[in-house]
Amino acid sequence: MTGFLDLSAPNTAAEYARYVDGDILGKLIVRNFLVNRVELPPEAIFIPVGRYGDAAVKYANVGKVSHDPGDGHVDLPTGRLTFEIKLARINIANRSRGGADENWAFVNLKHSPGKAEKSYHLLIAVGLSTLGLEDDRYWMHLRQLDTKLRAKGLPSRLDSLPHEDEYLSRCSFFLIPRTNLKYNYFRVNLTSVNKSAYASYLARGSDTVGCRKQWTNAVLACNEA
Repeated sequence: MTGFLDLSAPNTAAEYARYVDGDILGKLIVRNFLVNRVELPPEAIFIPVGRYGDAAVKYANVGKVSHDPGDGHVDLPTGRLTFEIKLARINIANRSRGGADENWAFVNLKHSPGKAEKSYHLLIAVGLSTLGLEDDRYWMHLRQLDTKLRAKGLPSRLDSLPHEDEYLSRCSFFLIPRTNLKYNYFRVNLTSVNKSAYASYLARGSDTVGCRKQWTNAVLACNEA
């Protein structure tokens, strides 16, 4: 079985999933993370489907507030925690000059391009270990990743979808309180991600214990901020 337009795809569902808009894909993955790694009850999670976060809140306050309330929230025993979601596929730095370094780049973290301040509590930055949409090596690269993950005994399936548990093995999560962000962007090289400035906030999607630990740390830090 193959894709419809892309005959290199394992099936049409995987083909469609590749082209999901980054904002929506990030929301799918984060809900998956919160349910299957953090194990929050689904009813405690609010992630609006709209591309630009909670439009009902934003547009109801036009002319009254200048901040961005984030992409969603969770209701915890300690109160409501709001979060911003950013997703980055692999970017090849300086590709036009022969560069080959694989990076994740996250932008507009503290304020929007229009300089409106964002007022959420926690940044959930998702690094997806797949190539960008422009790269024709996508399926070859994903097959190699799938083989490596399964060789390590990690759950993986070539045609897994963003809401499924196996998909999280492709993901890394930076859980950073907004107050701890230094700049409006950050970039990490995949070969040295464990040495990056935000390495202490990193959780691998395949590591359930690590994800829960980082989530607990992040919530405590947000409550203390």
